[in-house]
Amino acid sequence: MSSSPRSSLEEGAPLLSEQTSRDTSPAPPLPVQHTKKKPWVLLTAMVFVLITIVDAGAFLAEPPKTRVFEANLCLRYYEENDPSKIDKNGSVPEALCKIDEVQQKLAMIFGWQDTFDAIPGLILAIPFGALADKWGRKWIFVAALGGLQLNSAWILLICYFRSLPLQMTWFSSAFYLLGGGPVVASAVGITMISDIAPPDKRTTIFLYLTASVLIAEMCAPIMASTLMQKGVWFPLLLALAIQQVGVTIGVFFPETLHLRDLPEPRDAEDVSIELQTKGEGHGFKVQLKHFKSALLLLTSDLTLTLVVCLFVVNRLGRQATTLLIRYASKRYNWEISKAAYLLSFRAATNLVAVAVFIPIVNITLIKYLRLPVHWADLWLMRGSLCITAIGFLAIAVASQPTILIFGLLIFNLGTGSAAAMRSVSLHVVGGQSSPDVGKLMSLVAVSENIGVMLAGPLLNEALKKGMDLGSAWLGLPFFGVFVLYILATVVSCIISVKDRDLAYVEVATDEEADVVNARTSALEERPSTRHVGAH
Repeated sequence: MSSSPRSSLEEGAPLLSEQTSRDTSPAPPLPVQHTKKKPWVLLTAMVFVLITIVDAGAFLAEPPKTRVFEANLCLRYYEENDPSKIDKNGSVPEALCKIDEVQQKLAMIFGWQDTFDAIPGLILAIPFGALADKWGRKWIFVAALGGLQLNSAWILLICYFRSLPLQMTWFSSAFYLLGGGPVVASAVGITMISDIAPPDKRTTIFLYLTASVLIAEMCAPIMASTLMQKGVWFPLLLALAIQQVGVTIGVFFPETLHLRDLPEPRDAEDVSIELQTKGEGHGFKVQLKHFKSALLLLTSDLTLTLVVCLFVVNRLGRQATTLLIRYASKRYNWEISKAAYLLSFRAATNLVAVAVFIPIVNITLIKYLRLPVHWADLWLMRGSLCITAIGFLAIAVASQPTILIFGLLIFNLGTGSAAAMRSVSLHVVGGQSSPDVGKLMSLVAVSENIGVMLAGPLLNEALKKGMDLGSAWLGLPFFGVFVLYILATVVSCIISVKDRDLAYVEVATDEEADVVNARTSALEERPSTRHVGAH
């Protein structure tokens, strides 16, 4: 695969200099200055639509998939222990499936599924991030969406043949090798937005991206609950078809790599600094070098290290919300189709928080308290983490549905943490036009995959332990997440973003440093738009 040609959307950009055009070696497009504004609004809207479609399919499938898994395990349990509970249609009433033996087995299946799903992204996030910087974002994104599609299809296949053990659904994680899984897809999608979004609007755009996902989460469970009244398979197949629409749209989406606001070079010598060796290829050794470079970026700045670590906690916390349907169904003896309405309620109230409450807070911090954008993002991150912790505590002790709903309302006010953390991390590496953005998003993807890997077995084991201890302890996984968010809040108070001129920092490997050092003497007496450091 080769780098995509410049989009026709950039027709207003001037031609490259004659000196550059005479270079026949295959080099990435050089920084240019646009004579027209980029159509970032249209492209951002297209990304929003694409992500909303894909997420709608995922949210639509979640309640019926949970019910299919539960019914499968429930039938197996009563076949072995009490066949009289099985009706003439070969099924068991849902009310009889809330026993601990079935729910604990269900927790085990989902827990290890989350862990196996995270492994491909953990291994491939850095290589795919490097390839996204080299080749472009589009096809990495499409490959990831294709992997999600095949993953869902395999799970449906296993569920359709009841004689097959549900543990075979774990093999669906192998399809994430195609594109790195959902976390890598999310990271590449965020990177595409970072390519085209103005820096002063980045946090707001990230928040409205969250809002687009919440619209899907709000509508899909209601649709799923309605369709489940007529059976569980129709919403599952519909979800698969919706995800296929998303993959098709992704194929026709324009490349965004060359739409970044790259700093204009001062002269030809500045342009000639090229850290990536031309024609170096993409073999295993090259990917190890990219991995080393990304780790050097992580260890080069303590602030960046702390922010990236917060993504682990935040991802783990968000995974806890996947227990919500099973938690409410077990604790209040609700049918899964009824418990699914909690997801729509959470999404609706979360949408209000994202679209109204958090932007108002952000505007207040910037315009009225006159904080710099990066300091406003930092304070928004701190407050969101603290509020999220309080919300999880309320959910953990929710002996009544009203307390659970109150906890969800508080939890929703902390939705801005992820967007603020991404914006803070982008500031730390030098802004959206930094050449390290791809590495940063890869590091974020790795940290989030670590969070998913830890969340799967830990949260579901905590849920099983809570069942053993009694109904009062069913909220044990949410209490554990509460403790983690308290620690994350403390860490966020340690983090400080110094006011700095956005001089972009490129972290070089040892081999790259040799190339840079050989050319440094000619530029020592002139200021540069990019500081190159070997670590």
